[in-house]
Parts: sequence; C-alpha cells; structure tokens
Amino acid sequence: MGEFTLEQGLKVWRENVPLKDKPYRTIRWGKDLQIWLVEGREFRSPRDMEAGGDRTIWGDEQKQWFVDTVDSSDATFKILFSPTPVVGPDRENKKDNHANQLFAEEGNWLRQYLSEKKGVFVVNGDRHWQYYSVDQETGLREFGAGPVSDAQSGGWSQDDKRPEHQFLRVNGGFLGIKVFRHKEIPKIVFSHYDVDGTIMNKEEFNL
Repeated sequence: MGEFTLEQGLKVWRENVPLKDKPYRTIRWGKDLQIWLVEGREFRSPRDMEAGGDRTIWGDEQKQWFVDTVDSSDATFKILFSPTPVVGPDRENKKDNHANQLFAEEGNWLRQYLSEKKGVFVVNGDRHWQYYSVDQETGLREFGAGPVSDAQSGGWSQDDKRPEHQFLRVNGGFLGIKVFRHKEIPKIVFSHYDVDGTIMNKEEFNL
C-alpha cells in the first residue's frame, strides 16, 4: 500500500471510531465505580528517542488529565483500562507498555501513584493470555482480560508463572467485573471465564 503516515492512520481511525474530542475519557457509574480509558499510541514518544525520563506513552497532557480526574474522584472503586500492561509481567522484547524497561520511569511513577489511592485496579486489554498480577513493589493489582478465543491465545508460556502472578491461564475467554453492595458494603468482583462461560478464577474485594 506504500507509505502510510501516522497522520493518515489517525484520520482513518477517527472516521471509523465514534469518539468525540480527546481519545482518552472517564466514565462514572453510580456512587461506587469510575473508569478511565486511556490512549497509548497517539502521544507515545518516537521509537528512536533515547531511553530516559522524558520517554512517555501517555504524554504530558493526558497524564495531567489523568491525575486531575483521579484525584477529584470520590468513587469507591476506580479502574484504569489500559491497552497495555502496567504491572505485567510482559515479554522483555515488547516496547509498548509500562511494565517493561523502555518506559520504566513513567511506569514506576504510574504504579506508585495508583497504589497510593484506595480501591484502584488496572485492567489490561491487549495481551493474549489471562492473568491476575500484584506488583511486588507497590501492591498494585492488574487483571489481564486475555483473548476472546482459544485460537488467539499465546505469547506466554503456562509454565512461566512469575512471583507477580496470582493467576495465569494461557487460553481464551473473557473478564467479567461486577460492582455491588452487600449489607451496604461496596464490593467488586473480577472473574476470568473460559470461552464457554465457565469461571476459571474469581477475586472479590471490598474497602
């Protein structure tokens, strides 16, 4: 197809995706839940930029928006939906996420910031295996949704269970999240399902 620039790609993307204004946004659902959807490509530092403190996935404007909106939120539970891992672990050769060395400084900042907030979780949508991980340094919790089909699973070995992994399954399925109150106590449940809807792992939290 010849050369296809980032600007041309963004134009096609915006023609086909029903977004208004900025590609990052936050949605509040009742008293107990607020979610954040972030953009990890449009503002990312160029590949040829030297590693260091200025290298970013989110960009300064999105980072400031994220901090401002999280700080002002009084939701019981807060979920960051990230296209790429924040806790991981991820493959060492990947160069698009906060769990690896290329963006380590921004990743360290993000994990520390989120871990200092109550009721915060991360959901990663773009890795082809299911997992639940806890960062050893900060205690931040992340759920990997995994692929929707077994055929698309891969990229990690079922035998490679690392200290962060509380649950690891290299197969397809989906992640369900339920927020509710039991006797006025707010609760959130994350459930990994297989492709047939059978629960493979379930984690429940309350404040």
